[in-house]
Amino acid sequence: MKTNQLKQEDLKNKHKFDTFYSSITKTEMEMVMKLKEILNTFPNLEERISYSVLYYFQNSRVCFIWPASIKPGPKSGVQFGFCNGYLLEDPKQILERENRKQVYCLTFHSPDEIKSSILILLLKNALEIDKTIYKEKKHKKSVPN
Repeated sequence: MKTNQLKQEDLKNKHKFDTFYSSITKTEMEMVMKLKEILNTFPNLEERISYSVLYYFQNSRVCFIWPASIKPGPKSGVQFGFCNGYLLEDPKQILERENRKQVYCLTFHSPDEIKSSILILLLKNALEIDKTIYKEKKHKKSVPN
């Protein structure tokens, strides 16, 4: 019975990802793929769909990718958000606050605007913050078949 439930959950998750990718424009897809390339350098991040967009978890929500095509997202472009952005080191004040208290982001309108060096520094900082304020996830024990 548990195996069947897992298969149903996998199908549900696949559908969520399919819906996400089929809902965005070609330019948004290019930006999403470039951002995912950067995120893939952090193997401890787990990708999930939440609020119909891509979220990345370590011990808790660390960041997200929110294209304008997914409502209620940004008016245009693709937002790369930090769930605890208010705690990040941002000496050049590049993070957009948008009257938010906790979540800060960067909005991109073309793949060329995405600078991996800046995002990597912010992500490293975000992951360290996540480690310090959230307890490490307990690893699920594998269920025998």
